[in-house]
Amino acid sequence: MGIFDLLSKSDFNKGVEHLVAGYYAEALEFFDRALARRPRHVDTWNNRGAALGHLGRYDEAIESYDRALALEPGHLPAWNNRGNALEDLGRYDEALESYEKARAINPRHAGTWMNRGTVLSRLGRYDEAIDAFEMAAELDPKNVLVHISRAEALDSLGRYPEAVESYDRALDHAPAYVDAWSLRGESLFRMGRYQDAIESCYKAIAIYPEFCHAWYFSGCCLEALGKHDDAVEAWETVIGFPAEARFQWYYRGLALARLGRSADAAGAFEEARAAARLCILDPSDEEIEDMCPSHA
Repeated sequence: MGIFDLLSKSDFNKGVEHLVAGYYAEALEFFDRALARRPRHVDTWNNRGAALGHLGRYDEAIESYDRALALEPGHLPAWNNRGNALEDLGRYDEALESYEKARAINPRHAGTWMNRGTVLSRLGRYDEAIDAFEMAAELDPKNVLVHISRAEALDSLGRYPEAVESYDRALDHAPAYVDAWSLRGESLFRMGRYQDAIESCYKAIAIYPEFCHAWYFSGCCLEALGKHDDAVEAWETVIGFPAEARFQWYYRGLALARLGRSADAAGAFEEARAAARLCILDPSDEEIEDMCPSHA
């Protein structure tokens, strides 16, 4: 191995170290330096794409993955990473094509099945997504996100009892996973099992006291059980938290709507849109009533 190879390897390793540590701009500089010496190093192109993706430069990331794949068409990580970048751009059909390429290379790679399920869910193809998540779970049964993703796809089809079972499988492996407890509570709520749902939401709150989703749905359950004052207290708790992310603004908006503060709710939904640069539909009065039925 020559001196330039050693120098390039050093730049590559430094790039990987910075990438893992979350210093993406610095990682990109090291990968570019490595490529200046070894422009046909496939892993450098792949990791360069990952750094660009973390910087939100998805089009450039895809170009970098394409360079890797031109050198090695069977490079499975590059196909998966390329699919991730296409998903981030909302190009879901193209992302699925990338994951299919990865699946053809190794049909028993759990991460590929997980990626495939995720993009199928985004495309509204929930039955196929569930099949993909089940294959991922078979290959990697301790992967908590696989079980949660499967449960969310089942929720989307209204298959709530199966979703609860999937959340339970996730919690078997990660008993302190706050999202699983809270989403499980939402599924139980939609089944009309309000007391069980409250208990599940409270598990989430005990782990993370500012988890808006859990507070919101605990309020929905309390309202359904005729405990209006307790429901109001839960919703007021939601709007008392600082809202920074899209989901926090969204659930603040729902809580404000339940409290009859429609103008404030509209403002919260607008903040949710701005936070994610997405169009999140404001729930109609009928949808809110369906979500939080009054107790007769």
